[in-house]
Amino acid sequence: MMKQRLISLLLVLAMMASSAALLSCSSGTENADGAAANTETPSASEEEAVETEEQKDSLEARMDVPDELPEKTFDGRTFAIIGDDACTDHYLSEELSGEPVNDAVFERNTEICERFDITLDAVVYPESNIAGQAQNSVVAGDDAYQMMACHIIYLGMSATNDYMYNWYDLPYVNFDQPWWSDSTVSDLKYKDKAFIAIGDFALSALSSTYCMFYNKVLADSYGLPDMYELVNEGAWTIDKQYEFSEGVYMDTNGDGTRDANDIYALTTDCKSNANTYLWAFGKKIATQQEDFTYVLDYYDEKLVAIVEKLYNLYYETDYVYFNTTDHGIGQTIFPLGNNLFTNGYIGWANAALRDVEFDYGIIPYPKWDEQQADYYTSVDGGHEGLSILKSIQDPEFVGVIAEALNAESWKRVVPAYYDVSLKFKGARDEQSIAMLDRIVNSRIFDFGYVYGGWGCVFWIQYLLEGASKDITSYYEKNFKPYNKTMEKVFECFDEYTTASANP
Repeated sequence: MMKQRLISLLLVLAMMASSAALLSCSSGTENADGAAANTETPSASEEEAVETEEQKDSLEARMDVPDELPEKTFDGRTFAIIGDDACTDHYLSEELSGEPVNDAVFERNTEICERFDITLDAVVYPESNIAGQAQNSVVAGDDAYQMMACHIIYLGMSATNDYMYNWYDLPYVNFDQPWWSDSTVSDLKYKDKAFIAIGDFALSALSSTYCMFYNKVLADSYGLPDMYELVNEGAWTIDKQYEFSEGVYMDTNGDGTRDANDIYALTTDCKSNANTYLWAFGKKIATQQEDFTYVLDYYDEKLVAIVEKLYNLYYETDYVYFNTTDHGIGQTIFPLGNNLFTNGYIGWANAALRDVEFDYGIIPYPKWDEQQADYYTSVDGGHEGLSILKSIQDPEFVGVIAEALNAESWKRVVPAYYDVSLKFKGARDEQSIAMLDRIVNSRIFDFGYVYGGWGCVFWIQYLLEGASKDITSYYEKNFKPYNKTMEKVFECFDEYTTASANP
């Protein structure tokens, strides 16, 4: 799609700049006059200057993308966000501090406030309380908040309470722009409506994206091929993961006990890390139809095969280290240097893995097979989705500012987090940078997950936690209440009106 091509173009420009810089410094060459070229290796300061120029080129290219918003002023009106207390620093920044993301948030807000003559405000609550507080405000009809940023599961669970506004009824919001996830249209649109959208103002939807990390030192010692090349050839599959994992386990101290200090092919958990394989393998809970309605085709032969494959990986091999309680165990085990692979958030590169001493790479989850069209991933359920409250009094005002917040986040905040903090500090090589872009562009926000509550998206997790692979019995026992939940969601969309809620 257009936005993916644009993001890819920005990356290509940055990588071309890097390649040109490296070629100009290559050794053993001659210039046009036959004289020996400069054979000196670039200094650390010169390499930093190249990185800085790449970042500048990428940022300036983004800044040149028009948001197509009108030049309007709103006479100091306040645009209020109700959001997650864990993400307060993504919404507001009091002053410049020298920290890249903080300063980008400050600059984004300053630009929008000055351009449209508004004030930005944010009121935050614990993630489980946000939706209830927003609903109370709508019922009161006070227009206290215009946009909500909330834990995606809690947000979807509250959609049937009739307090969200249809994004498609807002003027100036353009989901074809690169600051909106493609999945907003391809997964979260129902007929001509969307109550939840994924835009770059919700920075946690970037940092919580699932990927795989691999230890390059161990990969070399076990004779693995170039993993980036394998991914680019479309040949990184679950069967390849099995193949590469065979024989990797080693009881390092010979005590006969499997513990965190041993060498493993994979460290993982039974929770969202495991659930993500569902989307990675090309499955969805709810499949969008041509008319933008959905079919709940979660259970089929492929699901049975997926659960069987994962059960075998977890319970019938000796090369996987996991337990049934820890969420994110890999971020504590992988830095020890004894794991070939682990799966987790891309944000780990900027946090838990930032100071590891060995070289690692970042790749997508494997595909089901080579016939699968592409690599896919999901985002941990704790990330934010964005909704507009039904009590808004001025859709034009809300549409302009909501679009501006997401556009300026893509132009300023995402580069600060992704290009500066993550890519050039966390990621260890240029190819990992390309993989990060590819992974982020492959995010799936499944309608059946987002609106299904604590439903069937967690069935893989529950089965693995219980050391079971009997998905057929589990499905037969649980599908009726889940389908009933989804029927209510569909009815809510069908019955939606744009009228403001009344007490």
